[in-house]
Amino acid sequence: MIIQSVELISLPGAPAYQEKIYRAHMDTGEQLMLFQAHWDVPLPPDSLVGLTLEEARKKRVERMLACAGAQ
Repeated sequence: MIIQSVELISLPGAPAYQEKIYRAHMDTGEQLMLFQAHWDVPLPPDSLVGLTLEEARKKRVERMLACAGAQ
């Protein structure tokens, strides 16, 4: 499954720590909710297009480690 598009969405009534998530639209027609943006490292939604779910998660971990190493 390949990510075709990603949008950052707000969940109505969600607690502040999970109010925004990424909704990925896959090439199979499925829609999946990805990691939360509020507590996570910022990743532009467009940077995940064309990746598999595993690749998107790996990119997030790499970004988290890069941010942690910069501090």
